[in-house]
Amino acid sequence: MKERLDQILGEIANAQTLGVPLDEVQKKVSSSVKEEPHLTIHLIEALTRIPQLTTAQLLTAMMAESNEKEVVKVIKRSLYKLRQKGIMWEGKTADKKPAFSPPKPAEPEGYLSAIDSTGSRIIILGRSIPMRGLLAVFSILSDQEGIQQFTVTQFSKKEFREFLKSSNSSADFPAVEAPSAYCLHLLKEAAALSRSLSKPLPQGYSEVERGFSDVTWDEPAPLIYQFIREDEVKDLPHLLKDSAGLHEIMPFAAWHLGEQEIGKYAAQITEVEQSRIVLRLDQKEARIDAIYRDALQEVFPEEKRLLWKRRLEETAYILLRTGKDREAKAALSAAVDLKKPLSRIEPNPFIWHLLLKSIKILLESDQEEEEEKKTSLIIAP
Repeated sequence: MKERLDQILGEIANAQTLGVPLDEVQKKVSSSVKEEPHLTIHLIEALTRIPQLTTAQLLTAMMAESNEKEVVKVIKRSLYKLRQKGIMWEGKTADKKPAFSPPKPAEPEGYLSAIDSTGSRIIILGRSIPMRGLLAVFSILSDQEGIQQFTVTQFSKKEFREFLKSSNSSADFPAVEAPSAYCLHLLKEAAALSRSLSKPLPQGYSEVERGFSDVTWDEPAPLIYQFIREDEVKDLPHLLKDSAGLHEIMPFAAWHLGEQEIGKYAAQITEVEQSRIVLRLDQKEARIDAIYRDALQEVFPEEKRLLWKRRLEETAYILLRTGKDREAKAALSAAVDLKKPLSRIEPNPFIWHLLLKSIKILLESDQEEEEEKKTSLIIAP
């Protein structure tokens, strides 16, 4: 019984820390005691181990709903103990309604980072909880795997600023401020992806979602379109052409395709390069160009094309917030162009250079491995 009591108390304390509404906590407690009525008295007595104003609110609400004299008596005794521990409140119950209403949580803060080459990024939510400091939700989200990491921590405001500073120590992948509702929207998207992949949601996620239930994103996504309209970048050849040069700056410089996606095309190019059949230079170039264009069509089906479109849109917001307005528009121009299927003749400049760069990286890596093997076979005299 002690283990079960400790578990319920832990859930209540966690919910209080997260600022979950009183009625939600009360429903959870009611459900627990209905399933295990023998715990009722013990739980009410044990609640004094959580000396918080919200505990008094919870006990008061439970007393208003109870018709059992013994239960009411134990609740009054627990409330008295809370007063002895310095928890003060005013008001009495009437008409079986809670005497207290939890204070409205402060408007939360939101921060999001740039996306790395695997599609992962950091999302941070922070919210002040009355009399308890600041609650920070740190998560790493992947557009292919869902929620990869999730932690909930309580800080003072000063500690939270220091935490933000340490989380934003990378100049290449900065975290910028964003509407908390949008950050929560991204977190919910990742949770939905985790569910679709049959992956369990991390401990504490449901409590966070309830604790931020008053925060909603009702605008179109992605966020960048709140600042740059699609018609500002659509069908502008100079902006689309500029997107090829984005690979020279971070975070795009670190973006590349994986070996599992492009390995066979790199092998085909190596085969052409090392072929014993004598080819004229123009013939060899034509064969290699055909391999690249075949790869373009096969590596970027609609699902993958739209994935890279979203990555460009999300990164455009980061660029805009870090003062790179022109680069943001070039990235968004490339993203808008990815609404339509890739052209084999005039491919999307950003995606074309992503493909070329990725295959080049793989070819150079393979060449280095071959040279290392040859070196290792040399027998010292």
